[in-house]
Amino acid sequence: MERFRGNVAGQCGMNAAVVAEYLWQLLADEVAGVEPFYRHDHYWCRASALTITGECPYLSLHMVKDAIKVLKKKSYIRKGCFNDNKFDHTSWYTFTDYGVKMMEDGWSE
Repeated sequence: MERFRGNVAGQCGMNAAVVAEYLWQLLADEVAGVEPFYRHDHYWCRASALTITGECPYLSLHMVKDAIKVLKKKSYIRKGCFNDNKFDHTSWYTFTDYGVKMMEDGWSE
């Protein structure tokens, strides 16, 4: 993945913009699926920081975790835990209304 939103990168940094783009695409795939996960008035996608490093090998685990913290702090995303197994700590992510607006308005030519 080489593309990311310039406005997100300007506010949160390039690593956070790359992670936001990955989550945005993952969420789009989830919503297009047969049974998208919908809770608390939002669609959610499930992802681990380790999975994100597999898809974006130029980011370290530490870089991904920091990017997620920045995106949460800037109110782009929300993080939840909806796993059935109490030992499964994989996080679930959704975009806030502000995050959706920034992602939809973020392409600059």
